[in-house]
Amino acid sequence: MVQRRKGRMAELPFAALARSRKPGRASRRTDARPAIPPDEQPDLFVAPMPGIRPVLSYLDIAVIGLGRVDVRQWHAGEGADGYLYHVTTQADLETIQARGTIVFSPRAPLVLTERPGVTLWLANMMEVMETDDMAGHTADMPVVFRVKRFVIDELLEHDPDRTRRHGVSFFLLTGLTRQE
Repeated sequence: MVQRRKGRMAELPFAALARSRKPGRASRRTDARPAIPPDEQPDLFVAPMPGIRPVLSYLDIAVIGLGRVDVRQWHAGEGADGYLYHVTTQADLETIQARGTIVFSPRAPLVLTERPGVTLWLANMMEVMETDDMAGHTADMPVVFRVKRFVIDELLEHDPDRTRRHGVSFFLLTGLTRQE
């Protein structure tokens, strides 16, 4: 029960209300101390967090040895070699070369295949494309480029769906390093 003094309520033991400040004023306190002493918590920016895998989002085309493949010289019967291949359009390849990097992510990986898969990929791409649309548009023409496999091997994941569908190994360049 609250005691009354001469018609008023007695002071209650609450903290004083904070006064409102005008916006934009800086604090005048200069003796601000860190809330946690540095000995109790390690610096989170020095070492990588355990359990978190590093993620790449792009690769320099000079480092991975990106090179355009002449499809007219392509031999379908040859086996896998030290490269992985990607089929795209002329416009996309020009964008990659102008940027100087290949951009990818776990949500939008770059699909790559071994040499025997290129012929199947090109045939599938040609079925989808209409020949009337390609007439006179060199930007829509399919092109093939290759990258050195040993440079990106740790960043690859197997693509079981495409591999099963085409009977040739397909890979996804996601940017996640493999944990073996």
